[in-house]
Amino acid sequence: MHRGILATLGVVLLVVTAGCAGSLNPTDSANAQVQNSTDGQSISVASSGQAEATPDQAILRVAVVAEGDDANAVRQQLAQNVSQMRSALADANVTDDDIRTVAFNIDQQYDHTEKGREPTGFRGIHAFEITLSNADRVGQIIDVAVSNGANRVDSVELTLSEDRRREVRSAALRDAMSNARANADVIAEEANLTITNVHSASTGDLSFSPVRATVAEATTAGGDAATNIESGPVTVVAQVQVVYNASSS
Repeated sequence: MHRGILATLGVVLLVVTAGCAGSLNPTDSANAQVQNSTDGQSISVASSGQAEATPDQAILRVAVVAEGDDANAVRQQLAQNVSQMRSALADANVTDDDIRTVAFNIDQQYDHTEKGREPTGFRGIHAFEITLSNADRVGQIIDVAVSNGANRVDSVELTLSEDRRREVRSAALRDAMSNARANADVIAEEANLTITNVHSASTGDLSFSPVRATVAEATTAGGDAATNIESGPVTVVAQVQVVYNASSS
């Protein structure tokens, strides 16, 4: 094997960390203001809420890498390994619709020496994104891929399907509205006011934090090759702005 190619991953451990989309604090926060107007008094509250769910979808990014002295030989090696990998994935019930190419290139490689740049051969990469509707299958599919031609695992993202994401988003909004009302009740009590109804309500940013994994080599007792993933919940955070009508107590 030419230098520069990542060793085939027989056993890998995926260490999962929570990705963060947006800058919202996952704990509830609120800003409130009591206002007087010609229509009466009102309490304006900005609040946040959150909801969590177990991932039900996974996005796996793997690549086939090959090196050689001839560009065409590298291309052929890529094609051979990719064909082997896709055939094995099909046997594991991963359909063509679940796999898409995200990168393909073959580049001339160079060494930098005292004499300048010297060509050292060619390096080719064919990278794929694999979407799994069952997040529990990630370890199995990684093992299938790296045992059948893939020699690089770039990332794993544990996330929610669109239907599940809508459900969790709704739960986060309900939590935000509940927090807004609780905060408004405290403000009203301290200001000797009574909330009568909602004048207006709007939602702000919705942040979505999938669980992302990084790859590290590991070995298992007894020499068995397996891929392990430590997962966590996916978090959705919602913000709302609510204006309540209020009257003097």
